[in-house]
Amino acid sequence: MSSATKDKKSQNNNIALKDSIKTKLIFVMILSAALPLLISLIISYMSSTAKATKDAKTSLNWQAWYIESEFKGILEKNMTAIRTLASTPSTIEYVKNPEDKKLSASMLAELKKLDEIFNDGNGSIIAGADGMQLLRADEGTPSDVSEREYYKKALSGEPNMSDALASISKGTMISIIITPIYDEDGTVIGTLQRDFDLSYFHEFLASQADDAFLADSSGIIAAHSMFTVEADDEPKDVSGDPFFSSNEQSGFNESLNKDTGKKTFCAFVKEPLSGYTIAVSQNKDEVLGSARASATIVVIIGIILLIIAGAISIYIANSLTSPIKLINHSLSDLADGRFSTIEDKANRKDEFGQMIIHTNSVIAVLEKIVSSIKSSASTVGSSSNELSNMANQISQTTDDASTAVQEIATGATQQADEIQRVTENVANIGMAVGEVQDSSKSLESLADRMKDASESSSASLSALKDSSSNMTDKIMDITKTISATEAAVSNINEKVDGIASIATQTNLLSLNASIEAARAGEAGRGFAVVAEEIGKLAEDSRQMANDIRVEMDVLLGQSQAAVQASEEVRQGNIDEQKALEETLVSVRGMLEDISETVTGVKRISDGAESCVNSKNTVSDSMSALSAISEENAASSEQTGASMEELSATVTTLAQAAENLNSVADKLNKDMEFFKS
Repeated sequence: MSSATKDKKSQNNNIALKDSIKTKLIFVMILSAALPLLISLIISYMSSTAKATKDAKTSLNWQAWYIESEFKGILEKNMTAIRTLASTPSTIEYVKNPEDKKLSASMLAELKKLDEIFNDGNGSIIAGADGMQLLRADEGTPSDVSEREYYKKALSGEPNMSDALASISKGTMISIIITPIYDEDGTVIGTLQRDFDLSYFHEFLASQADDAFLADSSGIIAAHSMFTVEADDEPKDVSGDPFFSSNEQSGFNESLNKDTGKKTFCAFVKEPLSGYTIAVSQNKDEVLGSARASATIVVIIGIILLIIAGAISIYIANSLTSPIKLINHSLSDLADGRFSTIEDKANRKDEFGQMIIHTNSVIAVLEKIVSSIKSSASTVGSSSNELSNMANQISQTTDDASTAVQEIATGATQQADEIQRVTENVANIGMAVGEVQDSSKSLESLADRMKDASESSSASLSALKDSSSNMTDKIMDITKTISATEAAVSNINEKVDGIASIATQTNLLSLNASIEAARAGEAGRGFAVVAEEIGKLAEDSRQMANDIRVEMDVLLGQSQAAVQASEEVRQGNIDEQKALEETLVSVRGMLEDISETVTGVKRISDGAESCVNSKNTVSDSMSALSAISEENAASSEQTGASMEELSATVTTLAQAAENLNSVADKLNKDMEFFKS
């Protein structure tokens, strides 16, 4: 066994792990199990998180809307109560006469009665149109609220609820619910307000949600479910959060909690009357916690199933690749020239068992064929040697005869070729003379046509020169007409300036007439109207005069451009007349040259005709001589060709014998590869 064969066999039996069918089969089966598992895991996780998010959105939206309805109910209850009290005649009468002690006592009783109805610890206050408080239910010291935004809105006729305010006396955040007090004619003469302690909403929010808050229209948190907002606390601003900057009245979004640094889901509702925003939040990790726990369980189960699938894949891969290895080993021996059958796994009932049986059959049949070829190769080798010797002897004899005949044929062929070339050259000369004759006739006809065309061109150029002269005269007339138009436009402009001057003077007269009519008073009112109309007419006349001047300026510019263009066209016609004169002189000189050309062409045509007649006589003699030489050459070539065919046949026979001998030698060497 050669070293190359051993290396090849070693390379076939030592397959890299990454190139092995077993490795690829295990990988494909594990991937087939892992891919659906991974997809189902992803789908399960996404559906779980989507459902958890949807449930959180539904719950948070419901809580936000419920809190908003409660907040709105409290606001409307307070607003309805103070509107009712503000519209009573006694309230209106008191605001008009706040110094009346009887009215003041009655109004104080009404305010205290209103506070007793709510019984929420908050007080009511009446303020005048100047912003100074007139009466407080708690009988405290009045203060000036004229610069406060909620008061300004109420004084403009807009009932509202103020942003969160710090109450030093209560130590909590409060808001003002305020409404205007109208007089009988609809004029705002004062305001009626109630303080509202926002700490109430801390307990309410805490009872409804874990993380909820109430923010005023400026984005400051007024109440929170997780802590009480005190008056001296640093205001917490949420105006930069997505829910606050949204233009929607309600919504649901995901945002980052600045305090905890964690993402949260937030549902919000904006109360339209107060401008307050109710927001309910929940930590995203808490919402998705159950979904992630379920996903973790699924991942663990998936890993266990993947391990089981891997073990099954290895078992199946071993079962499928073991018969392939046996077949590969048998084929490897066959590649080394040895015939070895497969004894193991032949009793399998599947396709691999059939492959082993068929492989053994092929090896047995191939062994018999190789033995038969070895015995036949020796016989073919001896016969081919005898055939090769006989072919070489015949080939030597035919080569000698073929050489003699070939020399005769070569001489005759050369003679025929020389005569044929002479004949062809004579024929070529005749054709060339004929072409010269035809060309001279065509040139003669062309020269006649050129002469006629040149005469026509000369006449046309003369007519064109006369027409150009007439055009120059017409352009001069057009230039004079446009110059007259330019002068007329200048005159019109002067008249327009006069009209504009008259319009200006008329306008001045109208102004003076209006002044005099104003001095005359009622008696001059009619004259003032007439003066005003005259002034309008004067202004219209001045405007129309300006418009006419603008149009005349445009027309004047166009006239000047037309004069310039006419001058350029006239100068171009003068240049064209000079060019036409020079062209006419050239055409007349060309007519004389064409006449001389016609005469020379006729002389060439006569000489060509004489050459054609002489060519015909020489061509007939050369054709007869060429025919005789061609017959002799054809006979010699036919004989030589026959000898060459015989020689070629013998040569082919000898070559075939040598090839057969080579094949026999190669077949014997190839058969040495097989060991049996």
